[in-house]
Amino acid sequence: MEELTLILSDERGRRTLTSRRQANRARALFEPLLTHQRILRQIIDAQLGEWLCAKLLDLRNPNAMRERALIRLQQLPERETLHAWDDELHRALDGKADEHTLSVLLATMLDGFPRGMVPNVRTYVEGALLVMGDDAHSPEITAATILRIWRKDRYPPTIAELRDEFDHTRQGVANARRVVAKMIALLDNAQEILAATDDFDEARKGNRS
Repeated sequence: MEELTLILSDERGRRTLTSRRQANRARALFEPLLTHQRILRQIIDAQLGEWLCAKLLDLRNPNAMRERALIRLQQLPERETLHAWDDELHRALDGKADEHTLSVLLATMLDGFPRGMVPNVRTYVEGALLVMGDDAHSPEITAATILRIWRKDRYPPTIAELRDEFDHTRQGVANARRVVAKMIALLDNAQEILAATDDFDEARKGNRS
């Protein structure tokens, strides 16, 4: 009985160690690809999407708009932050993963579900690559989609469902980039107001990059 207990304990320890190694590999693979998701979280948490409804200030009467321009410069993120966000979101939207990268990411996704749910991982991955064809997404969109699937689904998605998940992730990133573009436009507009009122010092504060 003691021998059996030791064997079971040792086997459990090996499984735990293997699981930990798999988790570390997944983290190393996914972490560099999720910067854009952290940007999305910042935008959501700070409710920056509300800036989409803001209107540009009237440049025909800059003196009357000066105080509102100053307030906007204080409320909007700094220019260098906005451009860094825009670059990262652009990379996620316009990049395209090569076949090897997609294969590794999709195989890792399937590893996140109990064994046996997908009888043939290779067939699933090759089928997904075939369906995506030239419409393959960036590694960033792929990684974020897989993370979303892991969080909400108990079963692996069909290939058709996987395509829908990709579209959902991509739309969220595109929406975030619209918010960033609007904030940059509002920042430019506020600086034009201040420059027109000869308030160059304040205008420069909002032009840090």
